[in-house]
Amino acid sequence: MEKQVTIKGIHLSYYESGVGYSLLFLHGGRLRAQTFGKTLHEISKNYHVIAPDIPGYGNSSTPKELWSFKEYAEFFIVFIEYLKIKEIIIVGYSLGGGIAYTIASMSKKVKKLILIDSAGIEKASDNELKRDINRCMFYLMHPSYFPTFFTLIKEWTLFHLKHLWRRDNIDDIRMYLGNSHQYLENIHAFTIIIWAKNDSIFPLKIAERLKRLINNSTLLVVDGDHDWVLYDQNKFVGYLHKAMK
Repeated sequence: MEKQVTIKGIHLSYYESGVGYSLLFLHGGRLRAQTFGKTLHEISKNYHVIAPDIPGYGNSSTPKELWSFKEYAEFFIVFIEYLKIKEIIIVGYSLGGGIAYTIASMSKKVKKLILIDSAGIEKASDNELKRDINRCMFYLMHPSYFPTFFTLIKEWTLFHLKHLWRRDNIDDIRMYLGNSHQYLENIHAFTIIIWAKNDSIFPLKIAERLKRLINNSTLLVVDGDHDWVLYDQNKFVGYLHKAMK
């Protein structure tokens, strides 16, 4: 069920379903929570799932100021308080991963942290245009993944149509997010890092660095590239269930 709340002047759209232990799911950049509809539906069979559209994406509004990972984390900590959740698992993919581990460094309510091909400690490799071209080439060479290619085109189109007038703000925020490796030593939640071995946007070496810097963490390497969570959502759900046990 889609819900809305205003926090710190930001209109936040989020989806909430299921019962049980609470889980906050944070999506990647230029996506929205419902991009992962199948995944969210499956994990909500066993968990109380909260999946917001990160401010700047989906149906949520865009911050007028420049937000770093710290501001995003502070925002979602207030959101968790609003939901009156005492303990929570946080799952963060790509952009959502950088926000997720910053939250975990600042809040004792986070009992388990799951990072998937996460942003945060290093900028994405190559420029955005080159990354998009490489992505297109990957899907042209792997026609079995065309449904994911069409999903990404759809999400790209929706993102630009929805946030056309605030696009410059969002681009500025993405540049301002910065490097948040300084938060890693403050993470006490058990952390599972799941990473695609052929991720060309955030290469595997970043996952290995996260593993070294986060105490009480483990690394799982999976086949695929940065988009593996979309073109194989059944596999993604399987890894999440394994990680959340």
